[in-house]
Amino acid sequence: MMPEWKDEVRELARQMEKAPQILPEEIPDLEIYMDQLTTYLDKRLSFYDREEESPFVTRSMVNNYSKAKLLPPPSSKRYGRSHVMLLSLVCQLKRIFTIQDLGRLLAPVAGEKETGNLYRQFLTAQRESFAETPAMTETLLARLEEGGGPDQAKAVLVTQLAVRAQRDLLLAERILDTLRSPEEEKPGKDKKKKRKT
Repeated sequence: MMPEWKDEVRELARQMEKAPQILPEEIPDLEIYMDQLTTYLDKRLSFYDREEESPFVTRSMVNNYSKAKLLPPPSSKRYGRSHVMLLSLVCQLKRIFTIQDLGRLLAPVAGEKETGNLYRQFLTAQRESFAETPAMTETLLARLEEGGGPDQAKAVLVTQLAVRAQRDLLLAERILDTLRSPEEEKPGKDKKKKRKT
């Protein structure tokens, strides 16, 4: 008989397969106000928030991301499709990247077409990666050595998953570091490096 904790882990892995996404074609083609924006994102993407009681996105987050130039300014205090896509992306990646890194990531993206392209690529990668979760979980469960209690086995499993996340994050950061920062994109900026004297 399989230990119950393994079934619990399998169920968590299956839930990842069904992770919700906001597809570009589902986003209403109309401008909405801040409260409508935060409510829409919270209802659709709360799955990605670790704390069930806290909102996925708040007014202050939107304002902070706007100040950090991760979002284009609203039009007459209204937000459109690009805002929904960018906020969905930023709010899901903020646990991984700093605001500065997100600024560097989004610097080459300007306009709804480029935003839509990056967002679609993100959704595809997410869907494919999450679909692999049950099979990957089975592989990790099969490798676990017998002995110790369920909590010890879960700790080993968490460590193995964290190492995979660490590997992917290190590679992502190193590729990100090859992108020019938003400051380097400014016209008239002296791009020559100062020589040491």
